[in-house]
Amino acid sequence: MAEVIAFVSIKGGVGKTTIALETASSLANDFGKKVLLVDANFSAPNIGLYLDLTNEFTLQDSLSPSGTLLHNAIYESHGIDIIPSSLYYNGEIDVFKLKKVLGKFKSRYDFIILDSSPNYEELKPVVAAADKIFIVTTPDDMTLKTSLKAAVIAKEQETPIMGIIVNKIRSPDYEYCLEDIENIAEIPVMAKIWDNKCMAESLYKKKPITILNSKSPISKEIRRFTSAISGNPEEKKFIERFWVFKNLMGKEKVNRELLRQKFYEEQF
Repeated sequence: MAEVIAFVSIKGGVGKTTIALETASSLANDFGKKVLLVDANFSAPNIGLYLDLTNEFTLQDSLSPSGTLLHNAIYESHGIDIIPSSLYYNGEIDVFKLKKVLGKFKSRYDFIILDSSPNYEELKPVVAAADKIFIVTTPDDMTLKTSLKAAVIAKEQETPIMGIIVNKIRSPDYEYCLEDIENIAEIPVMAKIWDNKCMAESLYKKKPITILNSKSPISKEIRRFTSAISGNPEEKKFIERFWVFKNLMGKEKVNRELLRQKFYEEQF
């Protein structure tokens, strides 16, 4: 039975789509998981554009009164099953049907990954459909405090918040460190991702970073994160292979070990 995981934030531009796509790609291609990636950003979807998908049917068709069968909206790309959303859908939809519609497909996948809208109202049905959520933020004060509004929705709906992904780290001297973020958010940091030009290259070539360059810093950190939620051991960094540094472990890695245990315990 699939775990439904949503990546959320009430702030545009933090990289939710990138994190959702790369997580789905890594789970499928690095760990052999059956993954369904859903673009649940109803008003400004990006995944179909990101991967240059030609969409006859989209998620909105399945949420409309006519209720087009969801399997008609599933497309395959880079080893992932994908349900895109339409940028120009004008019909009536019931966004709160999302949980019910996805529920029929949980037995077919190991993971269902949800990208979300930064719109407060559009985020509610995504959180309701998810089994677990991860908050995506950049390490600046304004974005962090805005992104954490998503935690309020999750708590209202009693959807577990599993951690924070800190994305687009650029200038640590002028940004929050992981300890600051955890103290402010009271939520553990699960991954820290530095800004990198491979993000632009990925968009240009319309391929996930984890496929385009598996050795990039972003791919490696995503793989460390997905190893935790897939229950696989985390590969050691080169420096950690030496006994002198065997206890050298960043806070985010400690958090991932705890996360790995939680996912493992729930599966058995």
